[in-house]
Amino acid sequence: MNKKLTIVKVSGKIIEDPAQLKSFVKSFAAIKGAKLLIHSGAMMASQVAEKLGMPTKTINDRPIVDEKTLQLLVMVYGGLVNNRLVGLLQGRKVNAAGLTGADMNLITSVRQQIPDMGATGEVRQVNATMLGTLLDAGVVPVLAPLTHDGRGNLLFNETDALASEISKSLALRYDITLVYCFERRGVLLNVQDPDSVVPVLSRNRYKAFRDMGIIKDWFANKVDNAFSAIDHGVKEVIITNAVGIADLSQGTHIK
Repeated sequence: MNKKLTIVKVSGKIIEDPAQLKSFVKSFAAIKGAKLLIHSGAMMASQVAEKLGMPTKTINDRPIVDEKTLQLLVMVYGGLVNNRLVGLLQGRKVNAAGLTGADMNLITSVRQQIPDMGATGEVRQVNATMLGTLLDAGVVPVLAPLTHDGRGNLLFNETDALASEISKSLALRYDITLVYCFERRGVLLNVQDPDSVVPVLSRNRYKAFRDMGIIKDWFANKVDNAFSAIDHGVKEVIITNAVGIADLSQGTHIK
């Protein structure tokens, strides 16, 4: 039986809310066994960009990563956000290490062939051996969504897809639970009712929800990545919020 590994992707809205961030860090630190954290930070990047007089442009809520924007994202994601999380986790006696995909050749990507998106990456290879070495040594990797192309160039990656790809790469070595942690308690039947959580989401129900417009746009992308992880050996995906991290029986479960 493989060793259990919990991989958590946390959204920028939680990181940028002091109360939610405090709750999240406390709950993440309490997760037993091997764990790995992938973080966003989009709102913080936008705030820094505005202060510097270089507001980011987006397509479908995703940043257009030109050269200046990439420099900003490296600074905010790879520096400010990543180190803040590592510091908070060290305060909880978690032996965290802040990393990007370029460190130790952890993750290589190719530039996405999407017009106007710039240096946006699509994962091609995850160094599962090196990540496994860190995890088995008791290190908790805290990964910023930055990778490299093997030719000296950094790329920015969409975090939900990155979490899915990392989970898939480690699925042969570990019994993986992937957690998407964001501001809602899970998949909701009614976005106006925070208690209308769908406890279990099957493929057929997901298709029905998409047809009805209940799940769409960026959130459909999140669920698509969840099912992709399941298709490649991940045991379970849970969609929940910062409070739900403390009790993973809550939220929406995809198996």
